[in-house]
Amino acid sequence: MRCLLSKLACLLLVLAPALPAGAQVLRGGIPALPRVPAGAPVDTLNRALSDTAGEVLTTVGSYRQQAEALLREARPQVARAPDGAIMRRAEYLALDIDPADHDAIRAAGFVIVREDHDDEFGLTIALLRDSRGRSSGRALRVLRAALPGRTIEPHHLFLPAGGNAGQASEPTSTDAGLRVGLVDGGVDATVPALARARVVPHGCDGHSLPQPHGTQVAMRLIAGASATLLAADLWCGRRVGGETLALVEALRWMAQQRVAVINISLVGPDNAALRQTVEALLVRGQVVVAAAGNDGPAAPPRFPAAYPGVVAVAALNARGELLPESAVGKHISVCADGVVGPRMRGTSFAAPVVAHRLAAVWAAPAPGHSAEAMRLLARAARPARSPRCGLGIIAPT
Repeated sequence: MRCLLSKLACLLLVLAPALPAGAQVLRGGIPALPRVPAGAPVDTLNRALSDTAGEVLTTVGSYRQQAEALLREARPQVARAPDGAIMRRAEYLALDIDPADHDAIRAAGFVIVREDHDDEFGLTIALLRDSRGRSSGRALRVLRAALPGRTIEPHHLFLPAGGNAGQASEPTSTDAGLRVGLVDGGVDATVPALARARVVPHGCDGHSLPQPHGTQVAMRLIAGASATLLAADLWCGRRVGGETLALVEALRWMAQQRVAVINISLVGPDNAALRQTVEALLVRGQVVVAAAGNDGPAAPPRFPAAYPGVVAVAALNARGELLPESAVGKHISVCADGVVGPRMRGTSFAAPVVAHRLAAVWAAPAPGHSAEAMRLLARAARPARSPRCGLGIIAPT
């Protein structure tokens, strides 16, 4: 079901599960998270989100549903890429071009919008725009012919991997302080569930533009702990956001901030710019935890969850059964509880349960942490009913 984010609808948001004093610790040194108690109190957001321009992100369950909605409602900005994913209309990414390529790009009918070079990651990305209104397939063929040997990608959009906003409980916790990263929509730092967290926002030219999906994932990630949350906003209140370049830039910022664990509850297609950025993070010793997606067991793998070394999280219900919409596959690392309330569920909310626990282990990145994360999760996991849960279930209790 689509959640139309009117001012009234944005007032209600699911809050994360309650934590009792003296949190337990699982095997492997990973702190345990308790389940939501029956009859937990309901809380609301302190502010409403503006949607006067009709551009606030709508959260629906699956990538396919969201893609179809954007194609219907934002066609001037969004197009279908040849790989079936969605992209910024007429925009393409070229990796590691040099000034000698500029004339060929312009001769092919493309405008060089910007070039980003990152010495630390060793990656140069140019954003190109087609000036001739060609289909995405035709434009890509022309670009690749003009730039032989270069990697050319659509400017893909990455979308939330969670469900609709509703009501929930306010958590309390005595956990030790965490320092963890979140790449998502904006976070409302004024909600009571984040009262013990210092939220460091990134993006949107310094403006705070919270959205339900990012706020709920943040609450699940912090789980009432004393924490520093480094939160990168990819939407800035717009209907269309989550571009590849914004995601890459957010991850570069996480690298500069030396965040040990980064939660990404977004999904999209394989993209070379994102793939190389994630690979660089893993080499540096940063752990990436990602939602697997909500397109069901027959869907193709979604990224970044499906990249090697990423902790890919599928979602369960309270009975330990895979949610029917949860992605599965050989790339799944673990399963976790993905149900926050009757109207909010999905892998978006399972991933931060896992990221929370890993963030309690490390204060800073170090080489080898990606592999060590898998070993810690293997020791902490309990057996799953389904063989499709990878290492098993990372349980809240």
